[in-house]
Amino acid sequence: MNTKQVKSDRNDLNTAIIVGGLVIAWLLYDGIRTLVQLFATAGSVTVTTRVPAQEFVVGIGAGASATVDTATLTVEDVNVVSVVCLVLAIVLRTACLVGVTALGVLLCRRLMRGAVFDRVNSRLTFAMSMGLLAAGLAWAWFENMGLNGVFAALGGEFDGQWMLLMDGMPLFVAAIALGVLVIVFRRGTSLQRDAEGLV
Repeated sequence: MNTKQVKSDRNDLNTAIIVGGLVIAWLLYDGIRTLVQLFATAGSVTVTTRVPAQEFVVGIGAGASATVDTATLTVEDVNVVSVVCLVLAIVLRTACLVGVTALGVLLCRRLMRGAVFDRVNSRLTFAMSMGLLAAGLAWAWFENMGLNGVFAALGGEFDGQWMLLMDGMPLFVAAIALGVLVIVFRRGTSLQRDAEGLV
C-alpha cells in the first residue's frame, strides 16, 4: 500500500473518530433534553406521539386545511409504571446508541493502528450490531408501555405499536448491515490466519 493511500486512510479514520465524538455529545444532549421535556410541566408528562389522523384548519393567513397524525400531549395522572417506562425508553436508547458510537470510535482507532482482521474487531462489530438492535427494540417496547399509560389517563387506547417499530426500522437495518460486516471480519481473520500459516 502506497504512502498516499495510507495517509488518506488515516485522514478518513481521524474524521470518523472526530464525528463519533460529536455524535456522542449530541446523543447525550438530546437524551437529557428529551428527559427534561418529559417533565417540563409539573405534575404531568409531555410526550410526542402518533395520533389518529385528524383534519383541522391551520391558523396561517386565511387558514389552510391540514391533517395531523402526530401530536405533543401533556397529560396528568399517568401511572408511575408508565412514567418509569417512558424514562427507560429514553435512557436505554441513548445509552445503547452512545455505547455503539463509542465502540465505533474504538474500532476506528484499532484500524488506524493496523489491526484489521482479528477477533477483537469481529467482537466489537458484533457488539455494535447487537447494541443497535437493543436500542430499537428497548425503545419501542418501553415507549409502547409508557404510551399505553398516557392514553389510558386520557381515557383512550394507544394503537400505534407498529408505528413505533417502523420508527425503529433504521436501527434494525443498520444492525443487519453491521451483522454482515461481522462476517467479513471473521472471514478476513480466517484467511489471514491461513495465509500466515503458509509463510
